[in-house]
Order: sequence, then structure tokens, then C-alpha cells
Amino acid sequence: MAKIIRYCKLTEEHSGPNCFDISRPNVLGNPYTHIKNKETKALVKVPTREDAINLYSEYFDNMLNDKTEATECFREEWDRMYEAYKKYDEIYIGCFCKPNETCHGDIIRKKLIQRSMKEKINRTNVSSS
Repeated sequence: MAKIIRYCKLTEEHSGPNCFDISRPNVLGNPYTHIKNKETKALVKVPTREDAINLYSEYFDNMLNDKTEATECFREEWDRMYEAYKKYDEIYIGCFCKPNETCHGDIIRKKLIQRSMKEKINRTNVSSS
């Protein structure tokens, strides 16, 4: 599995099949923001950064579980990212958060690792049957 590198698009640039833009308004972007003093492309303003990240975790799960056409692009990009995670030594996920700040990219990293672990458990269960 790949090393997951979250970077700030303000200070770094990466491109290629192992690079993913998770900033707004991209499909894996966070529709929640805590930023109050400027306009953003977020759909919903919330009181804190932690609220925005926690709500993104719920949003992410809802987008994966909603099997309608409206969420198809989200699931396709997620699958593309997961395949890159399995294929490459490193994947890059970029947004506008500073590297030392918590970010919805941390949720994406966690979800990639969880998906990988579930896949390994399923393979182990199938091979031991």
C-alpha cells in the first residue's frame, strides 16, 4: 500500500495518476467550512474546523452508501484513488489546508487504510474457508 502524502496546493504542485485534488469544488472536496471571513465554495458554514471535518466523515459515508446516479462520480473517484493507493508507492492528496492543520484529507487517509484492512480481512476469510 502507498504512503499517503497530504499537501497544500498553495505551496506544492503534484500531477500524475497518483495525485488527487481533494479541494473544493472537486468531487472529494469538503462541502463544509469553518471559514467565516471570506467566501468559499463550501455549501455549509459550521462553527469550527473540527465540526467541518467530523461532518465530512459522515458526508463521505453517505456518499459511498448512496448508490444513486447523483453520487456516482464520488464513488468513481474514490475507487480510482483506492486503486492508486494499492498500485503506487506514494499517493498525493492536495487541498488548501496547511500541512500542520487537521483536514478532511485526514478522513480520506483513514478511509483508505480502513478499506485496505477490510479487503485483507475478506481475502483471509475467503482463503481460510
